Amino acid sequence: MVFSKKFSRGVLLCLPLLGACAYPGQYFGIADKTSTQDTDPNGVDYRLTPIDAISIMAMESVNLTNTQNLPISVNRGIETYQYKIGVGDLVRITVWDHPELTNPAGNTTGQLQGQVVLPDGTFYFPFLNKVKAAGRTTDEIRVEMTRNLEKFIRSPQVDVYIQPNGFRSQKIYVSGEVAQPGFFPITDVPTRLSDAIAQAGGLSKEADLSNVTLQRNNQTVVLDAYRLLYQGDLSQNILLQNGDVLNIPDRRLRKVFLMGEVVQPSSFVMPVGKLTLAEVLSDIGGINQNTANAQQVYVIRQAVVDASSQPKLNIYHLDSTSPTSVLYADQFEMQPRDVVYVDPVRLVRINRLLGTILPSLQLLPTVRSNIRVLEGE
Repeated sequence: MVFSKKFSRGVLLCLPLLGACAYPGQYFGIADKTSTQDTDPNGVDYRLTPIDAISIMAMESVNLTNTQNLPISVNRGIETYQYKIGVGDLVRITVWDHPELTNPAGNTTGQLQGQVVLPDGTFYFPFLNKVKAAGRTTDEIRVEMTRNLEKFIRSPQVDVYIQPNGFRSQKIYVSGEVAQPGFFPITDVPTRLSDAIAQAGGLSKEADLSNVTLQRNNQTVVLDAYRLLYQGDLSQNILLQNGDVLNIPDRRLRKVFLMGEVVQPSSFVMPVGKLTLAEVLSDIGGINQNTANAQQVYVIRQAVVDASSQPKLNIYHLDSTSPTSVLYADQFEMQPRDVVYVDPVRLVRINRLLGTILPSLQLLPTVRSNIRVLEGE
């Protein structure tokens, strides 16, 4: 009986201690936030960086460098562009002053027929039999045909061109958030990213302009159409080639998450264009003035690492109690999948801990009376 009484009292004394083992809720506070540091919480490495003028300038320079580092094969200009004839193209040959060669079939409908490039890369022409066309320009074919026709015609004047509806051998594919997805022919006029978007009927309002993907030769390149269309960054207006696949994704995955002591914890899709930390906080009503620790506002971001490396986080800290923090927050540009987290003040954590323990303490008289009944007192 004595042992049972001591055991019951020991259990009762341990209940508050068990409740005080950990504070309820999330908490990220770090003692030293004045310098960048590397730590390892829960097995994930992260780097803590204060949001100030230095860190904002560093991020802007990194973003500028990333937009200029397109592969050379993709960032090729139009200065040397020449259309190469392919199988299936409809080539039209005109020999001036010789209608029997220009229109050998005697067509009287007024629409001159062209020569289709056959699977072997050639087309037939009187006197010359097969003319090699695939992989060559119209000027190269014109020079060769002029030289060969001199054996049969005095001073031949030859014109070689592809009929407007005759560009059938090469095409590009546009998919995703455009008005008219599909494939479009490549012609003798260079086709760039802006041309492909226009041919597809323009972008939808749900298009993610910052993450347009180009697939070419088993390589995927990310293009920023927002910089091209709204900021005039012509480095993104790349020249397209046969077989290129452009995909304009939607903005469904471009979300920002708000957690912790904010007025309205939620997630929302980022708008088109730039979004800053100040806009994120103001759009949801700001931080909770009764529970939030204004000195501990964090932006948690997945770091870009190699596939063989362990996952890393970049965590940016903002002390929003400073008057200059509003300026820094308005200059800090958010990225998709960022998590904005605000820590609670210490008193709120203590109150939440007490709120967890007090219900157990209120049960003590009832438990004690039940033990007395069981012991026969």
